[in-house]
Amino acid sequence: MKDGALSEREILPVMLGTAGHVDHGKTALVKLLTGCDTDLLPEEKKRGMSIDLGFAPFVLKDSRMVGIIDVPGHEDFIRNMVAGASSIDVLILVIAADDGIMPQTIEHLKIVSLLRTPRVMAVITKIDMVSAQRRQEVKESAAAFLAEYGFPDAPVVTGSNSTGEGIGEVREAINKLVAEVAHAPDARPFRMNIERVFSTEGYGTVATGIPSCGKCSVGAELELFPGPVKAVCRAIQTYSRQSDDARAHTCSAINLRGVKAQDLERGMTLAEPGVYGETCSAVLSVRNVHESLPLKRRQELRFCFGTSNRIVSGLLAGARDLLNPGETGFMQIKFKDPLVLAAGDRFILRSLSPSATIAGGVVLTTNGDSRGKKPRLDIARLEAARAAAENNDPFLSELIAGAPAVISQSELPRLVQGGGDRIKAQTDEKTRLGIIIPLGPSRWIVKDRIFEPEEKLKRALTAYHKENKLSRGMPALQACALLGLDNNCLADLKKCFAGSRAVAERGDCFSLNDFSPALTEKQLALKEKILQSAARAGRAAIASNTLCEELGAESRNIQLMTRLLSGEGLITVIDGYLFHTSIVSECLDKLLKLFEEEKVVELSRFRAATGLSRNLAVPLLEHFDAKGITRREGKGRSLLRKSK
Repeated sequence: MKDGALSEREILPVMLGTAGHVDHGKTALVKLLTGCDTDLLPEEKKRGMSIDLGFAPFVLKDSRMVGIIDVPGHEDFIRNMVAGASSIDVLILVIAADDGIMPQTIEHLKIVSLLRTPRVMAVITKIDMVSAQRRQEVKESAAAFLAEYGFPDAPVVTGSNSTGEGIGEVREAINKLVAEVAHAPDARPFRMNIERVFSTEGYGTVATGIPSCGKCSVGAELELFPGPVKAVCRAIQTYSRQSDDARAHTCSAINLRGVKAQDLERGMTLAEPGVYGETCSAVLSVRNVHESLPLKRRQELRFCFGTSNRIVSGLLAGARDLLNPGETGFMQIKFKDPLVLAAGDRFILRSLSPSATIAGGVVLTTNGDSRGKKPRLDIARLEAARAAAENNDPFLSELIAGAPAVISQSELPRLVQGGGDRIKAQTDEKTRLGIIIPLGPSRWIVKDRIFEPEEKLKRALTAYHKENKLSRGMPALQACALLGLDNNCLADLKKCFAGSRAVAERGDCFSLNDFSPALTEKQLALKEKILQSAARAGRAAIASNTLCEELGAESRNIQLMTRLLSGEGLITVIDGYLFHTSIVSECLDKLLKLFEEEKVVELSRFRAATGLSRNLAVPLLEHFDAKGITRREGKGRSLLRKSK
């Protein structure tokens, strides 16, 4: 990491990139534009062609600076080409006038178009080697080719790397396209796919690459994946000059403390801690761009993302076994080794034999089912997730396509791809739009996926009723635990299931809508007698331990019927006394009226209003405290909420 001679120029977060067939003059054009020879490897010098990515700074006419990625053109090194293509904002498609459009010209344009939505221009090189007529023919065919692939307004300029003819027009076109680049606001934290690694004297380990998002500053802690392994940013250079930050869309070299160069390699990821994670599966939206090859179910493919490439196998969603050329579909893939991937990331799929670019697309979720089954998601939901991912809303894509139906606070950094402020903004927005519903203080349920926990609870209740035929239902807190929820989620969970056709909320329990306890005639009669006893007792209530003698029934049957009546909301058991629920409601009404007159209601005032004895008034007030209606304050109670 040497201090270069570059002046303190303003660096724009824009990357230019060459592409095109082998030996069409990409590297020579870059050298002519920047003065830099990007072929640095001995093998590149020996063979006279680019093998790996090359990088150079390009100075605009206003003296600001951008970067150029020079990619190899030979089909044997297409994987290296893909590693650079994912960062290109302005594509310089190089076409030799003597050859015209060739196979890699076509494949490179496909790859860049699948990975990015760049500004595009074509440069017809080697014009000094052909006639004026041939030059015009190639220029016209290049314009038609670009229009066919969706770039009808792309400039096509001609030039000679040997004589310098037309290079002024090339520079002018580049300056114009750079001015048109406008990155959408991206608040995601720092992430960079490593392109090169080396060790230099006096600095140690250096990793280079082009951050895809966020910013890393000197002194920042980072995570290195796979791992994660902790590292610290010691120093940064951009285009060979010292810098305080490594920013998205800017070629950066990061000096790392805490890791050795031999432990790093291309394809690894540097990221802000606590946000991104590794995955072994993902659900993808895929478009087949090949002229003739279909994408097959369980076909082994090369998955190219960022600077990494992995062999994967995939399952097509739905009942499809093939995705034919020109078609768009959905696929679930599995990785043998974990990879840092996030919703919204774009990728390329290449066949192994014959080696060809077949498809590309966008990641919908990194929470794919790793058990190897067909994706459980229906096509309509995947379509909605694709629209969200394409619209730069990865959180919504995850919510629809792969996150658990109930999400917790701890999962949000990965799903939202951000920290505190971004999480709050995203959850507030999705709650306001009704996409997610709060469950207590730190959990949410995806509204359109309420049926998932509902189905889980339905299965559990079916088994519970079979084992507990006399019970009115599963205790509500047990249902919360079953769904992985805390007790403080119960009130919101009841609201979510309020309109359910399958599950009923009955006081302090859940049951199937069509379930009724299997009681004998004797038990039904006992249940009715207990209810009548509570009604007759009125404000005096009835002690539960006197019911056995009064009704001539066994203790276990009394307890069972009492639980059933309480679950049905017909009686309220407080401190060993059975109150008819109407009495509890009546006493609460009187208490609320007292609060209209005074802020703190003392025990004596409450007893006078209700006619309750002290040994009943005190536990009843404590019952209202437990319900969150009142709160003890000195010798009395204050009102928290007007609710029954």
